[in-house]
Amino acid sequence: MVTKRQLGIFVLIVSLVGIAGLISVDLLGAGEWGGFGPLQRLGIGLGLGGAAVGLILIRLGDRPA
Repeated sequence: MVTKRQLGIFVLIVSLVGIAGLISVDLLGAGEWGGFGPLQRLGIGLGLGGAAVGLILIRLGDRPA
């Protein structure tokens, strides 16, 4: 059975990998445009929201999800 802590760790890792991917695409210079575009900002915002949800689930402990 999956606990809220395990689900929170999974959501946190996926969110952080997504944020790192968005930032690395910009640093590597993929695409024509320089700087962060609106979709990258939206993606980072959603990633931060996902990370916040993951942290909340981690704090809820070992109850079933």
